Amino acid sequence: SSLTERCLSFSYPDLEPLILTPWIKNCSFDVVKNKSKLNIFKQAGVNANAYSGFITVNDEAESNLFFIFIEAENNADTAPLMLWTPGGPGLPVLLSLLLQNGPVQLNASGTGFLPRELTIQKNMSVIYLDAPVGAGYSFTKNASGYATKMEDITKDIKTFLNQFLLVFDKYKNRDFYAGGDSYAARYSVALAYEMLRDQTQVPLNFQGVVGGVGFLSPILDLADSSDFLLQTSMLNREGYVEFKTRFEYMRNLTKKEEPDYKTVLYLLFTTIFTSQPKTLFQNLTLYNSHASPLYTERPLPMMLSFGVANQTEFKVAIHAGANTPLQYDNKDLQTRLLFDWLVDITDKVKYVLNNTRVLFYTGQLDALFPSANSQAYFDKLDWKHASEYQKAERALWHPYGAYLLLPTGLPLPISASGYLKTAGNFTSAVVLGMGHYAGFDKPAEIYHLIMHFLEKKIA
Repeated sequence: SSLTERCLSFSYPDLEPLILTPWIKNCSFDVVKNKSKLNIFKQAGVNANAYSGFITVNDEAESNLFFIFIEAENNADTAPLMLWTPGGPGLPVLLSLLLQNGPVQLNASGTGFLPRELTIQKNMSVIYLDAPVGAGYSFTKNASGYATKMEDITKDIKTFLNQFLLVFDKYKNRDFYAGGDSYAARYSVALAYEMLRDQTQVPLNFQGVVGGVGFLSPILDLADSSDFLLQTSMLNREGYVEFKTRFEYMRNLTKKEEPDYKTVLYLLFTTIFTSQPKTLFQNLTLYNSHASPLYTERPLPMMLSFGVANQTEFKVAIHAGANTPLQYDNKDLQTRLLFDWLVDITDKVKYVLNNTRVLFYTGQLDALFPSANSQAYFDKLDWKHASEYQKAERALWHPYGAYLLLPTGLPLPISASGYLKTAGNFTSAVVLGMGHYAGFDKPAEIYHLIMHFLEKKIA
């Protein structure tokens, strides 16, 4: 056989998705570490150990969750562990890593990586997880592997964590945070709720939740952006009336003796977001992105990241598999999870606020889930420090200091980056100039916010 053939047969397994569970079941943990070791970040100049691959969370359905694990650059033996999941539901977590808080970012042409100066991974070890099944590179052979409710998602995440901790056993009982934006703030709360209620499920020391631009309050309250869209001139007066009327109609359908949830969901997804055929939001605003008044299309770096993440060489390099599709809008996942959009998780939010530290941040320019809607929800929550929270004064947040001292001794005021409101172990933040793409719009501010939370300077 020719050298080419030998090389091809030698490299063949590397083209397949790297599924680690068979070795984990055999207790071959060193094999798992060796096979999953990831070099692309080191090549970009990032000083940290990284691993990636798939862990099987449902044997019958053959469902696998894809992860990238990056150990803390500083004090990896004691630094806390953070699980970061993507929103969507179903977006690739790689977007969070590349565009928001990971150790590398794309260069301007989208052809290579540069180290990111402000990355949470300097001081904590981060598991970037494509959850639920069907998000990003995560896949299932059988449709029964898709989640139909939040409990399915948290069950898969706990199964993942337990296998992960067998391999990376030095992280057992480590301080642990769950974080994510948008729909993933919801996963983070649900996971916290389960892990705090029964601490024997996963051997980690649950320390807090970080939820950005979160889908926490009931969707028809949260996503009614008609006032915001009018004030930012995205809707004109006629459009405002039509958009607001649509939300009132949906609310009335849920209040009927026999609520018509199917129609509500159909109307919801033809009203907000962007899709083909165009939604009411698109037709009335002429925007093709529902994230922020500042851009009408999905931002270019996001599109470039999709492109990179879908390249065969890149997929092979991160052990995702040459032929694994990059999912960001998996219809099977979304259809099966549809009814979760109408589930009110307020009881879980209250339990989590009562039992752990919480940071929720919203974006001043979030056009999808306007900040004012979330703030109203936080004010109404009935938890142990509720009255304290309602009475608490908002304070300006100055991550860069409030003044710059000139050599002459004259202090020049520096602009704040947001508002903070705190009671007990809960801080809600509003980040100025930030839309629904949160850490993409304001990466430095979100970095400082999460670090301040971690260092217990807030909440």
